[in-house]
Amino acid sequence: MQVKSLVLCVDDDWNGLEGRKMLLEEVGCKVLVATSGADGLRLFALHPVDLVLLDYHMPGMNGDVVAEHMKAGQPDVPIALLSADDGLPQSALKWVDAFVSKSVSPANLLQIVQDLLDLRFRFAPLDSAGGAEDARHKTVSSWWWASVSGRLWANRARGT
Repeated sequence: MQVKSLVLCVDDDWNGLEGRKMLLEEVGCKVLVATSGADGLRLFALHPVDLVLLDYHMPGMNGDVVAEHMKAGQPDVPIALLSADDGLPQSALKWVDAFVSKSVSPANLLQIVQDLLDLRFRFAPLDSAGGAEDARHKTVSSWWWASVSGRLWANRARGT
């Protein structure tokens, strides 16, 4: 991960949250953590987040509801929904770009994170005034993101 990506991890389970934070920091990411959906939404609004790793089951507000609020404000930021459940209702996946089992290996989680970040940054427009660093936070059109995240979702489902 060449650029110091800012990843927001939201989970009410502190042990899992801390483990993902340490894993992501080891590969050079900056990591924000939140233990509730409301705290996650607050951090998301305050910081130029590049990726969100979001737990599905949380008290007060499930991850799918949090994702819907995040996508309403910044549709170009990829969101991966995490759960220990084998299957989630299709409606829970409407606002996310990837589903990740909490039982996935650390290496596979890092690969998914890298894939989502690569897709986000690869097609971000360059702003001649602000340079590549500012371009990371430009909005990518919704039609493009839908097609790319759909391909990533299909590849993950096939195990490729």
